[in-house]
Amino acid sequence: MHPLLEYKPTLAPQTITERLSRLLPPGPINGSGLERQVSRLEQGFYRYAATYPHGLWAPDLAITNEMRGLTECRLPMSEIQRVFNRFFSTALTFTPFLGASIIHTAPCWLDALQRLQSLVKQANPARLLRGLMADEEERCRFLFFNFLPRQYGGGFDRYPAQTAFLRNWLRENRERFGKGVNCLDAACGCGEGTYELARLLLECDYRVESFEVHGSTLEPLELFAAAHGYFPHEPLRQVSHRHKIQPLFQCGAADRMFFHQEDIAGTPAAERYDVVLCNGILGGPFIHDRSGLEAAFASLAGRVKPGGILLAADRFHDGWKKTAPAALLEEIFVRSGFRLLGIKDGMAGIKTERAPLPRRARRRTP
Repeated sequence: MHPLLEYKPTLAPQTITERLSRLLPPGPINGSGLERQVSRLEQGFYRYAATYPHGLWAPDLAITNEMRGLTECRLPMSEIQRVFNRFFSTALTFTPFLGASIIHTAPCWLDALQRLQSLVKQANPARLLRGLMADEEERCRFLFFNFLPRQYGGGFDRYPAQTAFLRNWLRENRERFGKGVNCLDAACGCGEGTYELARLLLECDYRVESFEVHGSTLEPLELFAAAHGYFPHEPLRQVSHRHKIQPLFQCGAADRMFFHQEDIAGTPAAERYDVVLCNGILGGPFIHDRSGLEAAFASLAGRVKPGGILLAADRFHDGWKKTAPAALLEEIFVRSGFRLLGIKDGMAGIKTERAPLPRRARRRTP
């Protein structure tokens, strides 16, 4: 098992290159087993191409359900995923989180191509794989694109009402935190909220040496992007992102930051924090059923000091809000040991001294 990753943030090119090589082995990928699988996949694609009546995929193609059905019947996504799994096991030194992978979340190959089309221009998955095996830079761009899909959110200033609320709370409690304040951005994604949290502490006149800000996420490439402002698949985003966080490196605040790998629904970490953010995860595609939410809230509660604050917001569409309505989230939030506060964006609560309430017994259906 690959040890859990942890990074002090840096923008130094040599350090980034060295750290990246520990995750993505450099040079071409060779392996007779992978090559045999790619060859079989190529034969399957040729059979599909010879019998598919609509013409092959090209960028910006309008896909119909009939096209999806025929493609899945003649070129099953499960077969493509099997070969990509072998490719990932060779191209990566860690076990990736497949729940974030475009290849593993697309319902059929045509949908995967649509989502990958800024990098992929032709329909043959075997040809794509051979290009990735041969070209280190192309492989790096593809892997980051595949495991950091933009539909999962990201970006700066996504929750302005939450930021305004936290700014007031931090100012009101500045004397209380005179000896230091520890903060965690749980499920931090690519780190925008983590850097915003450090910037907010500076805005509220907290001295650099008086705070620490940590960010955590489960996906290793997401963690790497967060700690290094690294987006090889989106050069303009990388420039903009680094421009935004550069002042934190210049004033020394980045030296008070730390990124580490963790599952927020796992065993609570030993370290506890005064401020915990958990945005864009609770009640969405990854954690939305009651048992999953209870485990996540219980784990988060274990990370917050008594008297500390937990804030959670999201941008999920209404479909997810029907699955995990606000009333359910608030109920579990309170039962996890928090006193709810009024906030316009998401939820906020103060960790109480009392033990969390026991889960309400469910009625048994006769």
